[in-house]
Amino acid sequence: MDSHPHLCDDRKARALEAERQAEQAERERQEQERQGAEAAQTSKVGGWLGRWRS
Repeated sequence: MDSHPHLCDDRKARALEAERQAEQAERERQEQERQGAEAAQTSKVGGWLGRWRS
């Protein structure tokens, strides 16, 4: 598959590597976002239950 037919081999390799790194960064960002949402949900539940214990 030639995703960048207009580029020479060196630049093509760099472009493909940059795309791969961008995809990896996006996956990591989404994972951090998911973990943050889970942590926020957990703290909300804990805070709500804590009100009843007082």
